[in-house]
Amino acid sequence: MEKNYFLTTLIILLVFLLSITITVSAFQVRLSDRGRDVIEVQKYLETLGYNVSTDGIFGKSTEDAVKDFQKSNNLRIDGIVGGRTLELLKKMISEKVSYELYVVDNGDTLSGIAGSRDVTVQEIMEFNNMSSVKIKPGQDLKIPRDRIITVESQNRNENDKKDNTAAKKTKIYYEVRQGDTLSAIAARRNLPVEEIMNANNLNSDFIKAGQELVLPIVDFKESKASNDSRTKAKAEKNNSSSDQIVHQVQRGDALSTIARMYGTDIDTIRRNNNLNGDRIFAGDELIITNYERGPFSLTRNSLIWPVNGRISSSFGWRTHPVKKTRLFHNGLDIAVPSGTTVKAAASGQVVHSGWMNGFGYTVIIDHGRGVETLYAHNSRVTVSRGSMVNKGQKVAVSGNTGLSTGPHLHFGVLRNEEPLNPRNYLP
Repeated sequence: MEKNYFLTTLIILLVFLLSITITVSAFQVRLSDRGRDVIEVQKYLETLGYNVSTDGIFGKSTEDAVKDFQKSNNLRIDGIVGGRTLELLKKMISEKVSYELYVVDNGDTLSGIAGSRDVTVQEIMEFNNMSSVKIKPGQDLKIPRDRIITVESQNRNENDKKDNTAAKKTKIYYEVRQGDTLSAIAARRNLPVEEIMNANNLNSDFIKAGQELVLPIVDFKESKASNDSRTKAKAEKNNSSSDQIVHQVQRGDALSTIARMYGTDIDTIRRNNNLNGDRIFAGDELIITNYERGPFSLTRNSLIWPVNGRISSSFGWRTHPVKKTRLFHNGLDIAVPSGTTVKAAASGQVVHSGWMNGFGYTVIIDHGRGVETLYAHNSRVTVSRGSMVNKGQKVAVSGNTGLSTGPHLHFGVLRNEEPLNPRNYLP
């Protein structure tokens, strides 16, 4: 009887181990593969700073990026993304940003994704600035990792008498992940280990995956005295307080997008704010120095006309001149002769420069805060992807490429990938 029990237990254990092995090794994408899994890998690599296009095609550039990643992380350098490479990519992403990057698959629903990630539909919508629950395959979603709860300080008048700060206390609930240590979490949040231990009534620094920790911070917007002293110290370090901006981190922000927004670099932001890594959290305040411009705000007159010409097709529903069907036109068509200089409507970073199906030679500029401008149907582009451009700078030469019936510029404005009417933001 005991022998049979032992054999049964052994078989169950072997099946369990085999299932884990299959699960880990089941994922694999390599050169010439296509599809959603490739897009997922490309998104991870792009977020980590590798120069890849998220086109769902595992080409040579993607393979080279994978090999670079494998080489720098002591993995087998074969350019193939298997279970181990994918696991490390996800782990590094989780350490870099405060959200999980999820690529929508066929059959996905927002409620289903929310349920599988233990968040609410509303939280995902707010985090991604979504106005509708509709999602489509290939769409990127940022799934918030931390539940942030703000509690007003009680007895504010009493606290005012004690220390003049009237601070608002904020607690961030953090779920421990595989490989986390208390000292690493404390370092990423610029908190003393003892403070985290006290907030969680811990007797030792032992933590385990799945455990929920309270990470207390102070909202410096309300705590003026503390904010003034910290700002003063940083100003002394950077010589001049008049040459700095205080940026309050919003949900979905990353150091790379903030640096791009102000025309500075990530290392300068890290140095000015004593950051040990790239993780930042909503509500944090960052000191920005050595910036080229202030934060972009999409308001009336915030953009300039990229070309001067006649509006040949306005924003909204129209009968498409080529397809002869009623379609939504998501920009302005401005009739100009081929060879006209196309100027950047605002300062920002070029995120696309080259051919785009339907649009021909196209330039897309990211201005920060999810705002992009698009310049299409050009004869050629004059800026490269990744370059910074100033308002009024030449970015392309107009033409008649792509799906077009005559020389013109298609000018679009997007916020979080949703098209807006450019006329609302032009002089």
